[in-house]
Amino acid sequence: MTGLLILLASVFTGTACYNLSCAFVDVPTAKTSRMMMLAKKQTGTGDEKLFDVYLTKVAEKLSPLLKLDPIKKGRLAMTLSIAGIPLTPECYTMKAFLSALLTGLAGVPFFLFLPLFGFLMAGLAVMMWFSTYYKAFDLVKKRRKLIEAELPRFAVSIQQGLATDRDVLKLLTSYRRIAGPHLGQELDTTVADMRTGNYENALLHFQNRVGSTMLSDIVRGLIGTLRGDDQQMYFKMLVFDMRQIEQNNLKKEAGKRPKQMQKYSMMMLFCILLIYVVVLSVEVVGSLGSFF
Repeated sequence: MTGLLILLASVFTGTACYNLSCAFVDVPTAKTSRMMMLAKKQTGTGDEKLFDVYLTKVAEKLSPLLKLDPIKKGRLAMTLSIAGIPLTPECYTMKAFLSALLTGLAGVPFFLFLPLFGFLMAGLAVMMWFSTYYKAFDLVKKRRKLIEAELPRFAVSIQQGLATDRDVLKLLTSYRRIAGPHLGQELDTTVADMRTGNYENALLHFQNRVGSTMLSDIVRGLIGTLRGDDQQMYFKMLVFDMRQIEQNNLKKEAGKRPKQMQKYSMMMLFCILLIYVVVLSVEVVGSLGSFF
């Protein structure tokens, strides 16, 4: 009876501590959070997990304790803005640190009875840090690759448009109708900046946000057009170079396919050999019984 009372007291104490912690860090209850996330998922405005919501709230409270280098902070802030992650650099870094810390703490009990698994959890904590912290950089890198894949078509459109009109704003607006989602989003921002400010500054901001050398060449030609230069030959040569780069990339992708097939073929061969080894081993062990 005493043990049952101690168990109930522990459960109630833990529940009370949980609710007090949620109130302290301004985190809604689990039921409220699930309903809010379900509403966001149904409207298509979010796809977060409940653990990420709580972890972000705690990271926001602890982020003032973290001091970042100004250069790294500015670079990370730009990366988060491009990746569409609505967190400050301090909060994002603290969230990555807490993810790794929780993973490491989960492996501490294993050191008492299974040290090897404890070391594996420690390695998993390090991997958790890198995967969480560099997630934004990976998103930006993938986004840049998708934009660069569309830049040759973008350059062709500009080349064709310069034959009849040198209005840069009109060229960008006309291509926006057929642009992909990522490049289209950047064009929307650039067109809005051009309509409300300086054209050259808007194009330079466009170049800095994407961070692509191919886009830098296109922006250089557009700035020359704004200054009154005839850039038709420049874009003609640029389109030729981009098509060469695109063909080389396609050849590289095609060259990777046989290597991938070879890897899977080796795996199949290993499985077949393993089956024969197992069958022969069983037969040999069975025949040895007749000798003894």
